[in-house]
Amino acid sequence: MKKKKELIENKWMTKAPLYIDKKDKRYDKYVKQIKEKGFSDTETWCFFSVIAEFILPRLKRFKDITNGHPGDTTEEEWDVIIDKMIFAFEWSLEDGSMTDKYMDASTEERDANEEKYKEGMKLFVEYFRGLWW
Repeated sequence: MKKKKELIENKWMTKAPLYIDKKDKRYDKYVKQIKEKGFSDTETWCFFSVIAEFILPRLKRFKDITNGHPGDTTEEEWDVIIDKMIFAFEWSLEDGSMTDKYMDASTEERDANEEKYKEGMKLFVEYFRGLWW
């Protein structure tokens, strides 16, 4: 007997608009957009966080399963680079949420995290085409 493949549900598989209540008078408009375009304008309201929420779990999985590295890096260097990218996406979501973890950080810690964020995003751009295996 064949086992069914287990599908991991996530918000990107939904046919309903994200970030909006069904009672909102614009809801039907956004449902129509999903049917026509595959996404609704609700995903552009805080576009950076939508992108980060999409990329972050995939980047983490990529790190777990990748079996190579760009030619200008070693395997160990590539691992560090990916970790820096992951930090950048995690911190962009953490920073935007204004959680206690972020609010309780000292100015020095926030500044250091901002620099690490910038480094990770630069590496993401630099190695964007290296994200394959």
